[in-house]
Amino acid sequence: MSSTTYLLFISVLLFISPSNSHFLLNYPNSLGFDANNEDSGPCGGFSISFSNASDYHVSGDSIALTTLHPQSNFLFRGTLDSTASGNWSNFLPVVGQYGLGAFCEASVAAPAAWAGSSGIIQVIQDAEDGVHYQVRD
Repeated sequence: MSSTTYLLFISVLLFISPSNSHFLLNYPNSLGFDANNEDSGPCGGFSISFSNASDYHVSGDSIALTTLHPQSNFLFRGTLDSTASGNWSNFLPVVGQYGLGAFCEASVAAPAAWAGSSGIIQVIQDAEDGVHYQVRD
């Protein structure tokens, strides 16, 4: 993507996104997005259902997002607790990210013992205006 196209993409993204949004979970798809509740842990204001669960390779899968903050720290973690109330396992140490736009952590592994289980992946963003949550079951 050329630098002019990239700048145009970021400009459009900033104008069409809600003014108080913080990050978008692109892959795996989030349970939903509501900028007004993104700071509500542990699921960004959404309920866990497992009705539309997606596959995740425990040996390492990508997590892709779009950040609308120039600097953020991200935590990628998960749980097999279907209520998302506890037993969280960090998949990586906290990852610092600098710059607006697309960000992909290419290989985020879950515990091998989780293979074949239903669980929840949570992405937490810590930015200058607070902590924000999105999840995928």
